[in-house]
Amino acid sequence: MKNELYVSNLIMVMRQQLEAYKELLSLAEKKTDILVKGDVKLLGEITDIEQNLILKLGTLEEERFNLVSEIAKAHNKDISEAKADFLMEIIAPEDTEAFSTIYEELKTILPLINEKNKKNEDLITNALEYINFSIKLLTEAGEMKANYGADGANAKKAFHFIDEKA
Repeated sequence: MKNELYVSNLIMVMRQQLEAYKELLSLAEKKTDILVKGDVKLLGEITDIEQNLILKLGTLEEERFNLVSEIAKAHNKDISEAKADFLMEIIAPEDTEAFSTIYEELKTILPLINEKNKKNEDLITNALEYINFSIKLLTEAGEMKANYGADGANAKKAFHFIDEKA
């Protein structure tokens, strides 16, 4: 009876994780569009939502781990042995389909999130490189490279649009 409660709670937690990961994927897709458009304000809002989701996912993951640990303990198994195939063996037949479906969806969605986050990371890196390049151009604009004074020393004179110390 206790095992059935743990399994039922495990399926519920995994379902909540799946929904949170789906939302995270949706946000990652929106973030790509926002990065392309350069909407910094909206990017900040999306990032805040993502952070809250990640905190929620951390709590759910801890809960999932504790449930799996209890299930493993009830079957005299080490937590490292409580993988999906073991859980499929001990789950009641009426819960097998729900567990299997959620498990497969999680296996599908996690790599998609990773792929989308990598793309967004590349977009952010490119934007930062462009900004650094632009700042360098502005701070070095008008610099005269070879201007020697009467004493033979380099009398490098330059005008800058932006003070490079800023």
